[in-house]
Order: sequence, then C-alpha cells, then structure tokens
Amino acid sequence: MAFREKIHWVTLMTMILAFGWYFFAYPWQIVGSPAGVTTTAGMLVPVTIAIIVMMTLATAFLAIRNPREVDTREDERDRSFHRRGTHYAYYPLVVGIWINIFLIFWGIGQAQQLNLMIATLVVAEIVRIGTQLYLYRRGA
Repeated sequence: MAFREKIHWVTLMTMILAFGWYFFAYPWQIVGSPAGVTTTAGMLVPVTIAIIVMMTLATAFLAIRNPREVDTREDERDRSFHRRGTHYAYYPLVVGIWINIFLIFWGIGQAQQLNLMIATLVVAEIVRIGTQLYLYRRGA
C-alpha cells in the first residue's frame, strides 16, 4: 500500500471517528435554542484538536516506518485519483448547500443550519476520500 493511500485511510478513519462522536454526542434537544450555536462551537474545538493530533501522529508514525515513501512525488495516477475524488465530492457538497439555502427561507435555526453545513462538508470529504481509496484499491 502506497504512503498516500495509507494517509487517505488514516484521514477517512479520523473523519469518521471525530465527526461520528460529534453528531452522536451532540445534544439535539437544544439545537433549536440559542445554546445550540454555542454548543456547536464548543464541540468543534475538541473535534478539530482531535483531528489535528490524530493526523499528525499517524503521519509521523507512517513517515518514520517508511521514510523512502514520504518523498515520493505525486504521479499522474495520484493526480487523477485526486481529481476524480474531488469531482464526486462536488455533488453532495452542492446538494447540501442548496438544501441549506432552501431551509434558510423556511426558518431553520442557526444551530441546525450550522450542523447541516458541517454534515454537508463531512459527507463531501468522506465521498472524496472514499473515492480515492476505491480507485487505489481498484488500481484504476
């Protein structure tokens, strides 16, 4: 498995774990209240820190284990996988943004809107990373 593919696996697992905790631990009963926005901001702090720490540690660990792979330049195959992953991630991102726009006019609360934006971004990133991993595994 290539170094970039390993990093993508770490990123996928990190995103799923960090935002899985966020969405399962979020106190949904207060999402419509003013405290919902503060809670969202407060919960994003540990999520962000956890992602930074997990990605830094995993990348350092993988780099120490395989130092020659770290400096390998991105080839056309890697760039193609990145482009295709970004292409597929664009669709859930656009759909989520349009849903968010429509819900603004229907009176969605700030915390609900913020959580929908976060979910949209997370889904788009998981689609991007998942597509890249699929392409690496398939060897396309």
